Amino acid sequence: METYIVALALLIFLGLVWWKGRGAIIGGIDGKIAQIRAEIEEAGRLREEAERLFAEKSKLAEGADDAAQAIVTQAREEAERGQRNAIAAFEATADRRREQAVAKIAQAEAEAVRAVRLESTAVALAAARQIIMDDMTDAQRAVLVDAAIEELPGRLG
Repeated sequence: METYIVALALLIFLGLVWWKGRGAIIGGIDGKIAQIRAEIEEAGRLREEAERLFAEKSKLAEGADDAAQAIVTQAREEAERGQRNAIAAFEATADRRREQAVAKIAQAEAEAVRAVRLESTAVALAAARQIIMDDMTDAQRAVLVDAAIEELPGRLG
């Protein structure tokens, strides 16, 4: 009989707890459910944001690869352009120096021809003077000197 009384007391106690605490228990469970739902929604938002950020970073990485490739291509083009410019400048300098050398050679040839002509004229004059001196008399020489003196103003003026 005591067991029945204890069982009945337990049932009454549980009934009172359920009757008075039902709102609190259900409210606590509902609160926990709402909290779990909020955490699940927050996790979903965080996942979507992470996926969005990952997609952005992937695009940036692809863009960085493309940009790096463009920079390398541009650097190669600039290097080739610089090389072509350097070769053209070198060729132009070589051509100018070649032309200067040809001009110096032509000038040296002209000077050599002039020097040979002057020397040959000097030798011819010396030979002619010697021949004239040997073959002429003093009177003939005096006549030639006088004629040269008379022609001198005409040749100088």
